[in-house]
Amino acid sequence: MRPTSAISLLFLILNGHGTSALITETSSKGLFSGGAQKRQLAPSFASTSHELPTETKQASIFASASSDTAPLGEVPASLTVGVITAAMGFVYGKVLSTCVSTVWHRAPSLFFKRFGSLHPTYFITATCTVGGILMGLLSAKFSSTFTVADFVASFSNVPAKSLPESRVHLFPLLLLSLVTSSFGFSVGPEAPMVCAGALLGSSLAKYWYGNAEASKSKQEVLAYAGAAGALTAFMGIPIAGSIFALELTRSNAGLAASSDRALSPSILSSIAAITVIRGILLPAKAVGGHFAYGSIDVLSGRTMMATAAICGLGGAFIGTIFHKLVHLLKDIAWPASANDKKRGGFSGKRQVMAKALIGLTVGILSSKFPQTLFWGEGSLQCVVDGQATAFAATKHGISNLLTSHAQVNPNLPFETAFAAMQVGVAKLISIALACAGKFPGGIIFPLFFAAAPIAHAACSFLGSVTSGISPVVPLAVMCLMAATQASVTRTPLATVLMLSLSASAGTELSPMLPACLVSSYLGVYLSRKISKESYFQYSE
Repeated sequence: MRPTSAISLLFLILNGHGTSALITETSSKGLFSGGAQKRQLAPSFASTSHELPTETKQASIFASASSDTAPLGEVPASLTVGVITAAMGFVYGKVLSTCVSTVWHRAPSLFFKRFGSLHPTYFITATCTVGGILMGLLSAKFSSTFTVADFVASFSNVPAKSLPESRVHLFPLLLLSLVTSSFGFSVGPEAPMVCAGALLGSSLAKYWYGNAEASKSKQEVLAYAGAAGALTAFMGIPIAGSIFALELTRSNAGLAASSDRALSPSILSSIAAITVIRGILLPAKAVGGHFAYGSIDVLSGRTMMATAAICGLGGAFIGTIFHKLVHLLKDIAWPASANDKKRGGFSGKRQVMAKALIGLTVGILSSKFPQTLFWGEGSLQCVVDGQATAFAATKHGISNLLTSHAQVNPNLPFETAFAAMQVGVAKLISIALACAGKFPGGIIFPLFFAAAPIAHAACSFLGSVTSGISPVVPLAVMCLMAATQASVTRTPLATVLMLSLSASAGTELSPMLPACLVSSYLGVYLSRKISKESYFQYSE
């Protein structure tokens, strides 16, 4: 596909179908056919769209697009979706990196030059509070948003429900996610990337195949492909995004009901996305993971299975406590009154007040435990090795001045099991507050981050009462991370793929992966036994 075609299609999606006169397509052999001749689409609909109701206008546009162009094949459509979502994910990542650097590095320098006498922890509290207020104002402005919970609810239905228009929901989704992550809240861009990619994929399917009932299946398939492409581009990990999107919409440990149709397109999209990112946009960047878990001794089968089983059960309990805490905090933060139900939502003042209070609470917690700031991907190494790697040395580390009054020093190894446990619990509370406050974001890396210090705490405690536990620590850390995350999102296979593909070259994956797989699936199975409730609401 030519670059101009991809740009034009993205422009069409973001700006509405009135620009369709600017889009050119190839002949009936499709976008990837050799020697195809360009031709102009029908005249612009902008001049006549005001005469039609919205539904009629959209139907006319889709019908015109599908009749004027030959249907695109599955392979070129999936690859095109992968290319477009890769471009979106790449740009989003660059903007996010700039925003984080501005808020947490440039702004503190200016702040302390002017207010040098103030307590340094005030900056963390104030920044999170400002972020909460800003999120409240933006949430009141953009009343129509699309979240990962909506994605799960729509695609856990059989048949799946159609996704909304990307031109209405894409910009608010990305903007709110950008603000949430930039101001240090403990939810990440993973889920917004899934949602944004799905919206783009679904909209492209409507453009290519029309909006009739017969094309709903193609919309679902390309939505999964879009989700896979966007997540692949942002995380830089192929295939795992495809499996994650398909596992996410099932309440058990299986793939989506439509996986027989959607798996291949989502993998093609993921391959296209990683090709664009690694082969074109970042060709010189070193490949491979960078999280180092440390070395382990030769493990016996009994030790491996015992570690896997204990971590699977532990992850299921942690995940269950987490999603019950989120539901409890939601009930406290958003008690629905009769007036709210009548209006169909919460007032703007209510949005600002609730999110400002949550921002203040997160800010106070983060000033005590600054290593819990952000979604955890950039600082995960800090807790994977028990803070042997200083928080300040990680991608998302902040200055020593801001962390000088931390309750647990983020730049020194955990001294006790209690210190490690405090960090893990503080991170879980921070994630729950952001989720309950309706701050859009993902919980993949946040839950990884929360589970790692809890694993260190458990191993440290057991090591004080028994000998020979230290060689198992890296294995226990990976297994508990996998079980905790999988028990909440119900994505066991994708979780293991993410952990293994993001591990450093020196990590001994061969003896660790079998136990990690067992823990991940046990986390899902046992969490379903412990509680009938779940983090997401499924429509199966």
